[in-house]
Formats: sequence, C-alpha cells, structure tokens
Amino acid sequence: MVLRWLHVLTAVVAHGSVARAAAELCLSPSAVSRAVRQTEAAIGIDLFERGARGMTALPAARQLALRAQRAQEQLLKADAAGRARAATPRRALRVSQITDGMLHALVSIARSGNETLAAAALGVTQPAVHLRLRGLTHLAGTPLVRRTDRGVRLTDAGERWAAAAELALSELRVAEEELAGWRGLAVGQLAVGALPMAGTELVPRALGRLLERLPGVQATVADGTYETLLHLLRHGEIDLVVGPLRGALAAADIEEQTLFVDHLVPVVRAGHPWLGRSKAALRRDLSGADWISPLRGSPARLAFEAAFRATGHEPPAARLHANSPSAVRALLLQSDRVALLSPLQVLSDVAGGVLAVLPLPLAGTERAIGITTRRAGLPSPAGRVFMDELRAVVVGLQLTDATPV
Repeated sequence: MVLRWLHVLTAVVAHGSVARAAAELCLSPSAVSRAVRQTEAAIGIDLFERGARGMTALPAARQLALRAQRAQEQLLKADAAGRARAATPRRALRVSQITDGMLHALVSIARSGNETLAAAALGVTQPAVHLRLRGLTHLAGTPLVRRTDRGVRLTDAGERWAAAAELALSELRVAEEELAGWRGLAVGQLAVGALPMAGTELVPRALGRLLERLPGVQATVADGTYETLLHLLRHGEIDLVVGPLRGALAAADIEEQTLFVDHLVPVVRAGHPWLGRSKAALRRDLSGADWISPLRGSPARLAFEAAFRATGHEPPAARLHANSPSAVRALLLQSDRVALLSPLQVLSDVAGGVLAVLPLPLAGTERAIGITTRRAGLPSPAGRVFMDELRAVVVGLQLTDATPV
C-alpha cells in the first residue's frame, strides 16, 4: 500500500473528479489518474465508476479513503504537536511527501535502537534506512533520534512520531485486510492483549471460534500487566485488551465495553484441609490464611481488600504477591495457600479436580470484565468478529459466578 497513492485517492473520493482533485493537490490530471490506476492495479479491484460527469467512488474506495485519512490524521497530529513546541514558527506538514518506507524505518529503529538491526528487520540496507530516517526528520522539522555509543535513541519528538507512525501503518494494514474482504478473501491479522484472568479460558475459546470462522486470519496473543498492554494498544501493536476494566479510572483515550461482571472466589488445591469446614469456620479463619495477594493497584487487589473489609477485617499482610496465572497455580498446588481468583481463571483446573473453590461467597469482589480499545480506533474485520466471539463465549459458559451484561 503506497501512502502517496492513497493521498491522491482520498482527494478523488472527496471531489468525485480527477480535475478537482488535481487542482487541490497541485498535480496534473494525468498524474492523479495514473495514481488511481496504479492503486487499482495493486489491490486488484476497481475503486471507481467512471462516467461523463466524473468518478463515483465505489464502497471499497470509500472504505480505503477512510483508512487513508485516519492514517494521515495520525501524522498530522504528530506534526501539530511538534509545531506547538517549536521555538520558531514553521509551516505545516505536507502529508503527501511522507512515504510508508519512512514510517517503517522509524518504527523499526524505535523497536531495535539500531539502524543496522532495523535494516535487517525490514530487509533493506542500512544506508536505505538512514536515508528514509533523514527524509522523515527533514519533513518533521526536528531531530527524531539521538545517536549514542550504543546506537540511537528516540528524542521526545521521535517518540511522538514513532507512535503516530505505528498507528498510521496499523490503519494501512487494516485497509489491506478490508480490501481482501472485497475480493472475497477472509484474511487478516489480529493481536490480542490478554490480562491474567482472561488468558486461560476467555481469550483462547474466543480465538478458537474466530479461527474456525476465519481460517485465513493470523492471530497473536500478548500477555503482561495492564500498563504494558495499554502501551502496546496505544501504539497500535495490539488491537484490543481483554480482562478487568478500570471504569472511572480508565484514561480518556481508552474505551471500555463490559462483557460481564465477575465475582472472585477463594481457591485452594484439591485436598486442602479447609475444604470440609463449615462456612462459619471458614469466615472466622480466612483472614489468618496464607494468602497469595494480587499485585497492588490491580482491580483484583482492590477486590481482595474490599472482600475483607466487607467482613469487618483489615486485609491480611500477605507474603506472596502475584498476578501470573501459572505462578499462582504452582504456588497453590505445592502448599495450603489460598488465592482470590476468577472462576474463569480456574475453570479447567476445578473441572479436572486439581484445584477447588472454598464454599464461601465473598461480598465486595465484583469487577467488570470486558474489552479495552483505543477510543479513536476503528476495529478491523477480524477484530469485530473476535469481539462477537468473546460475547458468544460469555453466553456459552454460563458461569454461576459471572453475570453477563
């Protein structure tokens, strides 16, 4: 997908005329027509219906123009932020001068911190990467990298431009996937961020359904803390995050969709000595248990503390703090410790008789589980199908401790 061609195509879609688009872009009508033909040849479908009164954009052209415009907006925002910080006034960016090669070079350098490694990742030479970076730096009007003994580091402006470049390239990638759909091909990529409670059942089940429905899609799953996944989401490296929502604490640029309300339960190993106790005995002794506490600042930790305060007790001073499902599972299996977990997180282990839930409902452990996306984002076809499958999985599981919404 050539960014310059898309800039031309967007103008033709907006004006419905090669001549008017050429006048806006300060190009010859023949150059505009050539760019449109080259775009159509590259993607393998017609984008316009040509007639005596001009060129009528077909649905595929309108969708492609929308993605191209969204990509350009990311670059213009980075430029506007730079001009606002500049000591002296400078003219606004001409997006038509930026190439997709420049954007790929900056993103690859940001990830590798080295021009040689960036070149290897892109399959080009190091001088080619250097020239592309220099060209983008000239257009940005400010240094994007700082050279050190160990390679290159992004400047503050470089960080802004790298983030904008990743989001712009993400829009172009999705545009290609949408165009493949117009050609009758169900292909694409999906990158999902899975928070700990969603990585054992919810995300795997939904991905399985997605890949059955769209076998041409390639999916990847990233796990980590909320902060790590949010960084990837904001930079366009993942499409969405699945797990506990932040609600009123969510950042302004984030949008949340609730799938269901989860109620955490106390979990122990099978054969734990407390499994035969009465609810009254469990309630009396629970604060004295050897707890595995969720990490500070997480919704699970807030629910952990709320559960004890609801019983009139202060949260216990746990010696172990972990959010990793595999670490928590191993710690439970090798000891008589207790952890407050989502029923989804231990669904298979409980069904298999490996772990067990203590029969003691705890108040105050409710937390919303759902999908987190960028507020300004526009999901890809695979992303929309995956979100549908997440909702279907929630309905299909019919967890007694979860309330679908």
